[in-house]
Amino acid sequence: MNEAKEISKKISIAIGLCVYNNEFGLKYVFKNIESLKNSNIFEKINVIIFYDKSFDKSLEIIESYLNILDIKIMMNQKIIDPFFKVDNICAARNYILEFIRQNYIDYEYFIMMDSNNYSCIGNIRIDELKNILKKSDEWDAISFDRIAGYYDWWALSFDPFIYSIYHFENYGLVLDKMKDEFLKILNNSKKENKLIQVYSAFNGFAIYKTNKFINCSYNTVIDFNYLPYEIFEKELILTNQKIKKKYTSDCEHRRFHLEAIQKNNAKIMISPTYIFDKFNNPPNFLNGNA
Repeated sequence: MNEAKEISKKISIAIGLCVYNNEFGLKYVFKNIESLKNSNIFEKINVIIFYDKSFDKSLEIIESYLNILDIKIMMNQKIIDPFFKVDNICAARNYILEFIRQNYIDYEYFIMMDSNNYSCIGNIRIDELKNILKKSDEWDAISFDRIAGYYDWWALSFDPFIYSIYHFENYGLVLDKMKDEFLKILNNSKKENKLIQVYSAFNGFAIYKTNKFINCSYNTVIDFNYLPYEIFEKELILTNQKIKKKYTSDCEHRRFHLEAIQKNNAKIMISPTYIFDKFNNPPNFLNGNA
């Protein structure tokens, strides 16, 4: 009996997608999910989509996969205000979480996966996914580096850079210091082939153990009850920057991860390996490196 079949007996997984004007990226995301299905790693794959009314062909692409993948769609037909992007996606992720609570609470894992035009469009690396599942005793949430370069600095929190970069008065300076420090950690991790423990990370694709995160929620409000204050103080001293007196519109992932750490002692880890190949000949209109 091969390894894939042995894994498939044990694991079913739910994959959450937030969709809003994602015509370009969505078709590649679905191809990657189809590759997961064909890999036989999982016994069941259920795709949960929260769809915000879009102005492109996103819905047509979703409908074209209804007979290929097991897809459940939650439709928000109201036109959303793009100005409140982080609040919109926060609400969408919470709707997906609630659907998992109601329908897939017995699944060992769930995945949150971005469907934008660059994050997850390279071919998914099935062997790397198998490898990381073998190491599941080392993590409760796992995200990955990218060949095209790490990009999701807003969702990232590690010692001593734990606070939202965009909530500092001179966030550019804080971001530069944060990048320098994290890239050193990442390079050392690659050399040693070790996972990196952090307080929060996403980078477009993350796998979560359901029992460690299902009682948590996404939130854009900065709540100091979840922040290790001694680390926050270290960041203030290191950066010598004041924070803005604004405690909303933070990255939705940070609170989700910090809550899981506080409630369930969750281990939030980053793999220095890549889960997606580099995308060949990316068009110029992409919002990030693919």
